[in-house]
Order: sequence, then C-alpha cells, then structure tokens
Amino acid sequence: MKKKASAACVSFVLCLGTGVVAQGADAPQAQPDTVVALNEQTDGKELLMFFEEQDLVTATKRPTSLRKAPAIATVITADEIRNMGARNLLDVLKMVPGFGISITEFGASMIEVRGVRTQLSEKILVMIDGHSLNKNFTGSALYNVAGMLPMENIRQVEVVRGPGSALYGNSAFVATINIITRNAEEIEGLEIKAGGGDSDSFKGNLVGGKAIGDKLTVSGSLDHYQTHGQKLAVAADSLTGTPFSQAPGATNQNFKQTDAFLKVGYGDLSFRSHYMSKHQNFYIGLASALTDDTNKEQLENYWSELAYNLHFTDTLALNVKLSYDYYEQDPNVKLYPNGYVLTIPTVPPTVFTYPNGMIGKPLVKNRTIGGELQVDWDAFAGNHLIAGISFEEMRQYDVQQLANFNPLTFASLSSVQEVANWNKDATRQIFAAYLQDEWQLLEQVNLTAGLRYDHYSDFGDTLNPRIGLVWNVLESVDLKLLYGQAFRAPNFQELYNINNPVVVGNPHLKPEKIQTYEAGVAWRLNRYFATNLNYFFSTINDQIGWVPSTVAGQPAVNANIGKTETQGVELGFNGAVGTDLYWKLNYTYQDPRDISNDRRLPYVPSHRASGSVNYALTRYLNLHTDLLWTGPRPRDTGDTRSEMPAYTTVDLSATLKNFYKTLEIQATVRNLFDQRYSDPDTSGAAAKVPGDYPREGISGFVTASYKF
Repeated sequence: MKKKASAACVSFVLCLGTGVVAQGADAPQAQPDTVVALNEQTDGKELLMFFEEQDLVTATKRPTSLRKAPAIATVITADEIRNMGARNLLDVLKMVPGFGISITEFGASMIEVRGVRTQLSEKILVMIDGHSLNKNFTGSALYNVAGMLPMENIRQVEVVRGPGSALYGNSAFVATINIITRNAEEIEGLEIKAGGGDSDSFKGNLVGGKAIGDKLTVSGSLDHYQTHGQKLAVAADSLTGTPFSQAPGATNQNFKQTDAFLKVGYGDLSFRSHYMSKHQNFYIGLASALTDDTNKEQLENYWSELAYNLHFTDTLALNVKLSYDYYEQDPNVKLYPNGYVLTIPTVPPTVFTYPNGMIGKPLVKNRTIGGELQVDWDAFAGNHLIAGISFEEMRQYDVQQLANFNPLTFASLSSVQEVANWNKDATRQIFAAYLQDEWQLLEQVNLTAGLRYDHYSDFGDTLNPRIGLVWNVLESVDLKLLYGQAFRAPNFQELYNINNPVVVGNPHLKPEKIQTYEAGVAWRLNRYFATNLNYFFSTINDQIGWVPSTVAGQPAVNANIGKTETQGVELGFNGAVGTDLYWKLNYTYQDPRDISNDRRLPYVPSHRASGSVNYALTRYLNLHTDLLWTGPRPRDTGDTRSEMPAYTTVDLSATLKNFYKTLEIQATVRNLFDQRYSDPDTSGAAAKVPGDYPREGISGFVTASYKF
C-alpha cells in the first residue's frame, strides 16, 4: 500500500517543486518626504512603545497615527526589533496578535492569521517600502522570499490585519505587512554587526547611510546568514515499514542566505533595489521521506523601483513608479533515497529501481514589469483624496522539468534529463484603478471609504470596497468600525500544472474572496497603561481546492469549492514608563469553520497568548523577554491521533551597551526552557510523519555591533 501511495505522490510533489505542496484550507510607496515626516513625528515621544503613539502608512498610504488609522494594526519599531534580538521577519511576526507560525515537511514556514492557514501563506501581502514581494508563481512572499529578511536596516514593521485589496489588490486578503526601511539620515554612518551561535550559525551585516548635500541620500545594507540548523529526531517517515526508509533519522536544516538592499534619493526622485539569494535543504523532504544533503532548493530574487514625487501645490501631488521584479528557482528535489525501489501493483507487478534515488528539478523563472500613478489631494480642510491607476505584466518562462524518471509512468532513466513538463510558460496582465477618501466629519469622527477595480487578463474583473469609521468617543477612548472585501488571484500553479497524476491546474479558476467585519475599542487608562479589544468576523468564498475526477485513474482538478467562516477576539494590554520599561500582553481567540459541514478547521488553536517585557536595568544593560503560549491544535477528520498539545516558549535577550563608544554586545537565548514541541503533520488519516514535525529546542546566538 505504501508503494502504491508513493507512486501517486511522486509526480505530484515533483511538479510542486519548491513552489507549493497541496494547499490546506486555506504600497504604500514610502515617499522620501513621508518617511522624514514619520521620523519627525516620533521625536521626543515619552511613550514611544504605546500603540496609540505610533504612526503607520500602510492603512491609508500616508502617515496616520494608530489611533486614527481605519485598521486593526500593529507597529513594531526598530527599538523593539533590536531589543528582542530578532534575526528575521519571522521572529517579529510570531509576536503579533492573531499570528501563528508553523513549519511544513519541506521546511517552509506557514503563517496563520486569525485561524486562516495555508501551506503557502499566499493570503498575506508582504511589501518593502510599499513594493510587493508576492510572486505570481506561488502567489506568496512569506513562503520562500520574505520570511528570513534581515531586520538591521528596518525602521519599523507595519502589520494590518484584515482585508487590504481596496488599496493594494491581490493577496491583501487576511493581512498586509509593510517593512519600512531606514533612511540615510537615520543611519548617518556605517554599522557593522557579526555574530554566531550553536548549529554552526553565523551572521554578518553591514548597514550604511549618508546624506550628501541638500538633495542626495544613499543608504543600504548587506547581510549574510548561514546555519546547519538543529538535527531534530524523526522516528518515522513516509517510507517507514519499507527497507528504504532512512528513519529513525534527523531533519536537515542547512540554510544560507545573502541579502542586499540599496536606496538612493535625489530630491523628489528615489530608487530602491533589493537582491536575495537563498540555498536551503528540505527539512524532512517534499515526499516526507528522509534523504541526504543533495535534497535542496536554490533561488534568486531581485527587484528595482524608480519613483518620482511631483508636488504641484501644497495640497496636490503626483507620484509615479516604475518597477521590475525577477524570480528564479533551481531546486534539486530528491524525493526518495538512494536504492529506492518502486513496485506498481500491475499484473504482473511493475518494478523500477533508482540507484541514485528519485530526483527531479522543476525549473521556472518569473518576471514582472509594472507602473503606477497616484494622485494625493487635500480637497478641503479635513478631507484627503487618493486616486491611482496601475499596470503590471507578469511573465512565467523557461519552465522545464528535469528528472531521472518519467513523471507519467515512473520508469527510471539513466540520468537526470528533460522529461514531460510540469507547468507552462504563461503571461498575465493586470490593470487596476483605486480611489480612497478620508474625511474628518467631526472633530472626533473620521470616515474612510475606498474602492479598487482590478482587471486580470486570465480570469476577469474584481471590485473591492472598504469603509472605516474611527470615533474618538472620549479623550482616552477610541472606537473603530470597519468593513472590507479582498481577493486572492489563482497562482500559476493552480492554473497551469500539467502531467500530474494527482492534481492538475484549471485555467478557468476564479479568485478567492473574503468579506470581513471588524470592531475595535482602545482605552488609554493613563499615561502608563492602555488596553484594546477587537472583534473580527470573516467569510471566505470560492476557496480553491481539489475536485476528484469522475473517471477512474484521472487526476483531481483545482476548482472553486470551499467556503469558510472565521471569527474571534483579540485582547491586548500595553504599558510603558518612558522608553526603558515597557510590556505587552496579548490574547487571541479564533474559531475557523468549514461552512459546508460546520466543521472546525484543523491544525490551528482556538487560543493563543503572548507577552513581552523590556527593562533597561542600567544604561549599560537591557533585558528583553518574550513568552509565547499556543493552545491545543485539533487534528483533521479521520486522523485518530490525539490533538496537538499546548506549549510555551520563552526567549531572552541581554544587551550590553554604552561601555565602550558605540560597541554593543547582545546574547539571545531562544526557547530558554527547552520546550519540546512539534508542528502537525497534515497528511490526515494515513500520517506520513506520525510523530509530526519537531521544532527547535534551546539555542543561543551572540552578536557584536559597532557604529562608525
């Protein structure tokens, strides 16, 4: 039976390559003057860490205080990021209310938001300074591009929960993340950082910035990180019970990434460019079978953007953007180990032997060319209007599949060579127009309404509105009532996968759609303490899933078949005394359900809580601790294993500073109490990895930084 199942999934996981495994359930252009304005507004604020005292641009495409923003949002500042010892974006996101992070069998991180969890995290839009990182190949950014972004050159991370398509279009579905980089004026010099830790981990980072004269600014960063990762025990894999299994064995988390960012400004003209190269092994493996170090992914991603801000008057401005994106993957997918033998139960049985293991290389390149025009107009006192149009052409090309077996018959081949393709070259054009009006109806009441129209050359049109009312009920109490719609376009794999015995693409797919209602209350009890309470209710329609074929032996087809409802509550408490002592406590309750059978969706907890405390003991020593509690996670229907138990992790960072010029030394211990926990194997009743996916135990990392 295992051999028959292996045959069924071989071609499937190969076609998915490093881009996708079967799906589960489911800018703001930061203009130079905008960023400077944000910096000026935060100078001298005693309670910088209070949510109400921070500004963000993501909610409205212009600087807005969190109190007045028509969104349920979280802002994580550079000070917070530095104090917590965050290595990358994932370290930051795990502490955001409503967010959860887990891992797949092939090492990708899955980001859950308000109970919505998919293997690609394609329902979350991620941007750097308003430039989208999501790829048309997978529809995702967090899957393999954005999660490990370094944080040293980041001024703040803005996270808006809820729909964002009325401003940003595709993938701003359950959340929008905008990573705001530092300006040359903020850096003004050169910062060097290096460090290392267990598992042969090493990090080197350079950040530099300089203002030259009155108009020219140059800033950028260069980062390299590598690790062998912890070797975590895997007692059984998908081949257990056969002579080919490498279990019991260990995970493979070798990882290496180089990241570079450049930002140049000259007056109202700005240029940004980002490059990332990544090499990563596949944790357990795409077929949930342990293999060796040759089972790995390599990818390159870069983008550039040129923007010009033209101010006609003090109340009227035009922003023009041109951009280019490129993405390439070159994996070496070793599905099964050396010497693997596949027996297909024909009469007589068909037997194929793979001396070097089953190897596939699904190759693909993507590029996007885009442009956008946006007008900002202060129509009259208390009213601000934004209108814009954009165009993108997305092209997928050089799609090719190499393998040492035939993906349709599984016959072994003498070498890795070109075989039947797994996807195809494709092109998509997108035209969009959007309009948003912010209106101060009364001194204490602000209304924001927006609408965006998107036309896709492959599936047609979609229209997404938003409306938000923010009412300063009392001087210390704010009420937000929000409604929004969003969409998620089918990615190129869902549309065009071919030659797959398990599931094939469907070029007639419609976009997934969501409607969300939100209500939030924030109360500042005094200058040291604040609390907030949010309620959300979302309905997701036209979810993309598999429809089994009515013809025996034929693969399933992607179709719009799913409908989900999720609702919940987010409760937060925040306190600060100056900038040296601050703390946060957050709790989330969520209830995601499959509407077709009123079934609780699996693998996500009903309850999650987190807490952070930062305390500068002296001017020389700062301590920061993060606690994350995740409640029990239910299994899927038919899976008789007990539910995933609750777990708690604690991280601790200590920073020594002000003892020698600008030198800082930081030591961070993650999972301080060595909590043993796992993320769920999601293969259902016939679990491929019965013991689930083990997560890291206690680990340490020490860095030293110096600013010239």
